[in-house]
Amino acid sequence: MRGVNRRRLLLLVVAAAAGLVLLGILGAANYAAAQRRAAAFSLKPTSSVPRPTATPSAVANRLQATCATPASIARADDLWVAGAGTMAGYRAHETFLDITLPHEAVARTDQVVGNLRVRQLGPAQIAIQGGCFAVELNTLTSIDELPGRRAQDRDELYGDFLDTRDYPYAVLTLHRTEVPVFSSRPQHVIVAGDLSVAGATHPVAVAVDAQTVAGGVQAVGSMAIDAHDFGIRLPGEGDPIVVDSHLTLEFLLVLEHVDHQTGAN
Repeated sequence: MRGVNRRRLLLLVVAAAAGLVLLGILGAANYAAAQRRAAAFSLKPTSSVPRPTATPSAVANRLQATCATPASIARADDLWVAGAGTMAGYRAHETFLDITLPHEAVARTDQVVGNLRVRQLGPAQIAIQGGCFAVELNTLTSIDELPGRRAQDRDELYGDFLDTRDYPYAVLTLHRTEVPVFSSRPQHVIVAGDLSVAGATHPVAVAVDAQTVAGGVQAVGSMAIDAHDFGIRLPGEGDPIVVDSHLTLEFLLVLEHVDHQTGAN
C-alpha cells in the first residue's frame, strides 16, 4: 500500500485554507464557473489540457507498447485506434480541514494510446471483440480551481499515491461485448473490462456514449472504482485533506479506422 507525503499535504492544506477565506470574499459565482470548466467529458468536449512540451521517444514508445496495435486481425474484424483529441482523467471528492465543499478534484491527460477490434454481426449489431487503452499517469494535469490554491500542486503526489515509478500506466482491457451499431445519434452502452492500476487488476463496467463523426467514432465514458481495491492510499482520516476513495475515471476517445490489410487509415 502506497504512503502519502504528509509534508506536501500540509503545504497544500495551508494554501487551501487561504482559498476558503478567498472563496467567501470572491463569492460562489467564480467558484461555480471554475467547476463548470472542469465538467465531465461530453461528445462536444468542454475543456482540454495542454499537450506536454516534449515527450522523450523512449517514454512514448513504452506507452505505445503497453497497448500495441495488432499487426494483424481476423479478416471479419475492423480495427480502430485512439487518435488526436483522445483524453482521459479522473474526478474525486475532496474535503479540506473537515470543511465539506461541493468540490471535485479533476485531472486530465492526452497521453493515451489504444485500439479497439470490432466485428459486424448484422445490420444493427456489432461485437466489440476486444480492446486495450493505456494512460500515462504522471502526465495527469489538474484542471479544477480553488481560490488561493494551485490545483496543479496535487499533481506532484501521483508518484506517492499511484506508485508510478513502478507502475507508470493505467491499462483498460475490454472484453467481448455486443452493442448496437454506432450511428450519428449517440448510443449508450455498457462494456465489461479489466482495469490495471498500481500493480492491481480488477473487473470494471464502463458506461459509454458513442456516435459516428466525420472520419471516425467519438465516445465518452466513465467507470466508478474504489481506490482501496487497488491498494491505493489516498489522504484520509488523520490527514488535513481527505479524498473520497470512490473515484470516477473518465475518457474522451476519438477513434480512427485503420485498414488492417495495408496498415493505413
